Amino acid sequence: MRDKLSVSERRTKILEYLALKRKSTRIELSLKFNVSICTIARDIIYLSSVAPIYTKQGNQGGVYILPEYRSYKNYLTDAEEECLYNLMKKASNEECRILCGIITKFTKKANEND
Repeated sequence: MRDKLSVSERRTKILEYLALKRKSTRIELSLKFNVSICTIARDIIYLSSVAPIYTKQGNQGGVYILPEYRSYKNYLTDAEEECLYNLMKKASNEECRILCGIITKFTKKANEND
């Protein structure tokens, strides 16, 4: 197995990581992907032109991705969605509300108009 990612693979992984974590720092990303901070800075410049990524300076600074962003890999499969609907049949009202929220957040059909 290769240890080093190509530029394209690394940028895809950075985007997936930010989609999951929502915020990071250049230092954290450089350590995670084993590249320099300058390389991460170039990756962020590129990614911000193709995805809703932005940076903030200062105390709450870092690399962010807009909360509405959903990577195509973050959607439920049809089988996963069906399983959740089946669980809803046995769930309490509160559990149904939570399951419905999960389905709404992670079902591609529900998010296609975003």
